[in-house]
Amino acid sequence: MLEIKNLTLTHQKDLKDLVKNLTIVVNAGDKVAIIGEEGNGKSSLLKLMMDEALIHGYIDFEGDIQRDFSTYVYLPQQLPTELEGLSLNDYFFADFEQELDYAKLYRYAQELHFDSQRFTSAQRLADLSGGEKLKVQLIKNLATESEIFFLDEPSNDLDLETLTWLENFIQKTEKTVVFVSHDESLLAHAATKIIHLERIKKKQEARTQVVNLDYHSYQKERRASFDKQEKTAKKEREEHAKSMEKHRRVKQNVEHSLRTTKDSTAGRLLAKKMKAVLSQGKRFEKEAANLTELPIQEEAIALRFAEVEALPLSKRILQLEKEKIEIKGRCLADSIKLSFAGQDKIGIIGQNGVGKSTLLKQMYQKLQGRADIRIGYMPQNYEELLKDDMSPLDFLAPSADKAERELVLSRLASLQFTRDEARHAISHLSGGQKAKLFLLKMVLQKNNLLLLDEPTRNFSPTSQPQVRQLFREYPGALIAVSHDRLFLKEVCQKIYCLSETGLEEVAKEHI
Repeated sequence: MLEIKNLTLTHQKDLKDLVKNLTIVVNAGDKVAIIGEEGNGKSSLLKLMMDEALIHGYIDFEGDIQRDFSTYVYLPQQLPTELEGLSLNDYFFADFEQELDYAKLYRYAQELHFDSQRFTSAQRLADLSGGEKLKVQLIKNLATESEIFFLDEPSNDLDLETLTWLENFIQKTEKTVVFVSHDESLLAHAATKIIHLERIKKKQEARTQVVNLDYHSYQKERRASFDKQEKTAKKEREEHAKSMEKHRRVKQNVEHSLRTTKDSTAGRLLAKKMKAVLSQGKRFEKEAANLTELPIQEEAIALRFAEVEALPLSKRILQLEKEKIEIKGRCLADSIKLSFAGQDKIGIIGQNGVGKSTLLKQMYQKLQGRADIRIGYMPQNYEELLKDDMSPLDFLAPSADKAERELVLSRLASLQFTRDEARHAISHLSGGQKAKLFLLKMVLQKNNLLLLDEPTRNFSPTSQPQVRQLFREYPGALIAVSHDRLFLKEVCQKIYCLSETGLEEVAKEHI
């Protein structure tokens, strides 16, 4: 259905390659996942696969692309701006040229628990929750005739029930699916081929890999390859260091003999020997340049909450009694009860639009300003706390203290930020880089209570195990709104489901 040969994508602005020498054949029925860190060109590659006109003006490409399909469906990462002002009625029914399979439309609405009576509603798409925006796009697009589906982060903001449905749909559909995803569970259950976009050598070089493996098998193969390369590189460096030390001693001995000899004949012989020694030194320098590269994980997150003073186990932090969630006068949930102590780790799930993010914000407002806790907050919408014109360095070290700023720069470097990225405006950063800023800020501030709204949503699947480990080992208390099943199972001690009637505890095995 799709054949790509020797494809290279280059960003017009900075002339950096995003994709390098990609060759792949996508056959009918394939489920192809594109993975990689934020900003590595995943969405651009997805668009190019559909139509090169979609990347015109900001991406140049070289290579051959053959498309053997005439109809496709595209689900973008965010609701297009031009659709935000539409009512649900206009979104579903105003486009008379688009042919919908109405049997599928109403079937998908039922399966995704979206009230089909809302199809004719005057409610604007912009006023829906993030998950509902994605859900209505899924319902409409999947009911449209197509040969291939292109999905960009289809699991973002979806509730767990819908995520499970999406996994099953991608697995079982006979259609070809190409999708960008950060969701490890979705990748593990649905992908049959992986395209991994990386930037190596301090982000100066693109590396593109294609493997005909499921995600778990790819993870194991990649880890084994990384360990093998690391072992080889270290061994070569040890041997080279020994050779250089031996060379240094020989050079010192010859230099000493040259300085002390008074015999002209011996001096000429020593000078000749020195020339050979210097020549050997140049060969060692060339060998050093050709040593096996020490592998660096682009997704590495070298962080630990090492100096957090945990609150007492029995300390009552928050007690909710018959709390309400209201938005614009409409009650979303009532009779919310929650008791939260000093080292509890709690996960909150629930259907899209029920008010989970609003509940977390209400908790944050109640706890702000308390002198007995050090609270850290990671909102779902980072712009609530990040100013676009601020630099990462200013966000993390607002004072002019030189020592503090140098510490922050070194910590940013450990998170794969370049010096330029540390000083450029935050508006230039990817979602994953912005998420790293929140993690680092919480570590630096030594927060002993964290409120997290979808903390893993912008991290690549290869980064997420490290993020889970960071929070699993965190000694303080946390409450996290999340749809990430692995995060909920590995980090949270208790999980509560929010509905219109309040919070109800859910067993982990039911997640």
